[in-house]
This record gives sequence, C-alpha cells and structure tokens, in this order.
Amino acid sequence: MIELCNLRYDDVQVGQEIPSFSHQFDRMDAIVYAGASGDFNPIHTNPYFAKEVAMLPDVIAHGLFNMALLGKTVMDWIGDPGYLKKLSCQFRGMVIPGDKVIFKGRVREKLEGNLVVLDVWAEKEDGSDVLKGGEAVVWLP
Repeated sequence: MIELCNLRYDDVQVGQEIPSFSHQFDRMDAIVYAGASGDFNPIHTNPYFAKEVAMLPDVIAHGLFNMALLGKTVMDWIGDPGYLKKLSCQFRGMVIPGDKVIFKGRVREKLEGNLVVLDVWAEKEDGSDVLKGGEAVVWLP
C-alpha cells in the first residue's frame, strides 16, 4: 500500500527547511552502487588501487551516489503524490568510508502551477561541502 503524504503546496513556506537525512558511508555502499550504476572504477571499489595508485585516502563514494541520497531526502519530504521534476548540484568533496554526510534543503521560492524550488546541499559532520549549489524543483498537490 502506498502512503500518501499530507504535504500540500499551500502548507509550504519560503525559507522553510526540509527534514535532513544523514548517512554514514561504508565500502559496501560503493560496491552496491557500482553494481547498480555499472561504474566499477577502482577508486570506488578497490582500497589498494584507491590508496596506492590513485593516492586517495581510501575508496571514495560515487558522486552520483551522494546525489541520489540528496534526491531521496527531497522525495521523503514531498511524498506521494508529489514528484521531483528537477535535481542538480555541484560535486565538491570526497566521501570516504566512515564519513557521515548530512543532506539538507530549504525552500527558496514558490512558483505558479504548484511548483516549489529548493536549495539543496550535502555536507560532512565537520561542515565541509560534499554537494553544493544544488537545486530541486518539485510539484506538490
């Protein structure tokens, strides 16, 4: 059974923050996402390659994995029957196993046709940027 969200266009206010979502990245996330996306670049899946060849601190999360979690954060807020029309962001920081990333958003404006524009971003617990300059456009009933 699909749960319908009670969130309506008229209930949303400019400046309102959406509920944040946090996720602690681990190596299994990278392996599962590699399988789902087909991106098996060893910087995401092979600790030896990431450290010794690419000179990274460890394997790093796929940028699009983090973007997917940003989309999840927005979708969890709007629920059904709302929908996400657009999601964009800039990739700014690496995420390695053990990093906790917090995904956030704030209502920037309301447009005609029940559209809501959000500023969205993600940062590590220490406040360093992971995703920045993001925008989501959603439709709400």
